[in-house]
Amino acid sequence: MRILKHIVSFGLLLSLWSVAARAQEYVSVVCAGDTGIAYFVEGWENSTFDWTVEGGVITRDFGDSIIVDWPVSPGEYAISVRETSEYGCVGELRSAVVLVSGPEVDLGGDTYICEGDILQLTPEGEFGSYLWHDGSTGPSYTTDQEGWIRLEVTDTYGCPAWDSLYLSVYELPAVSLGPDTSLCGMEGFVLDAGPDMNSYRWSTGDISQQITVYQGPQQEIWVQVEDAFGCVNRDTIIILECNSEFYFRNIPNAITANEDGVNDVWNIEELGAYPQAVVEIFDQWGTLVWKSEPGYSQPWDGRNMRDNYVPVDSYHYVIKLNDMSNDRVVGIVTVIR
Repeated sequence: MRILKHIVSFGLLLSLWSVAARAQEYVSVVCAGDTGIAYFVEGWENSTFDWTVEGGVITRDFGDSIIVDWPVSPGEYAISVRETSEYGCVGELRSAVVLVSGPEVDLGGDTYICEGDILQLTPEGEFGSYLWHDGSTGPSYTTDQEGWIRLEVTDTYGCPAWDSLYLSVYELPAVSLGPDTSLCGMEGFVLDAGPDMNSYRWSTGDISQQITVYQGPQQEIWVQVEDAFGCVNRDTIIILECNSEFYFRNIPNAITANEDGVNDVWNIEELGAYPQAVVEIFDQWGTLVWKSEPGYSQPWDGRNMRDNYVPVDSYHYVIKLNDMSNDRVVGIVTVIR
């Protein structure tokens, strides 16, 4: 138990508070929650003393001295005493003020930041000292790490107070538009920024989860997403200008037109993106053997325009894309039986 002695001197039943207490205008300064604080008075032998302590709790009364606990909020509290001599003479009631001090510090409730952000805590109020959980002593604390944060402060009288909070660090929302790519013809490409976001913001002005992009000049497209915690992330993709030679790099180079149901026709899946494309087949002398309708809805089956099978041989083809680029794709396809 901490014992603090505060002496009140009485002479001829006239209370005279100590010079130090009078200079401070308080008989004593204690901290909220202090216990075992002793107060003394000097009086006549065999006198009795009647003490009154506002807010405090007298735990021991020895007549000319008392022990007081201060389980109260910070503030000013009166303490008074009246002496009665053994002859029944009653002294004047004298009072003084005890200052119960105690700083109030509030870091706020548990909180969070997003990965990459920084939290700075600067508690309101002026304090005599600061001691953070990591040993730092500044009035502010900055961190980007998850965990408990604790601060203990003292006021000008050395009275302490403390507060703490838990800081969570949330990962940024996952968003990926995939690798850079190219688009050709009427082919559309769906860009998906991922589900369950609070908001989406595209460089195109769209605010939906998905957008569809098409062939055109090279473009950079980005999306910014925000999750339920307000954490923000973004990704970017480059849509390259169409390279028809690269786009048609996997065209089959042979068919077996023998009506066995396997590889009997020349399927060119890439032409699905070119609804106006026309395919022309030429023999080795440059004679037109076969020509498709726009869109190549009926793939070449190895027959000529008279509906006869062409001889086993290699044939030149020209694919007119008939799009805005007017590109052509040329090559050789072989008929095998």
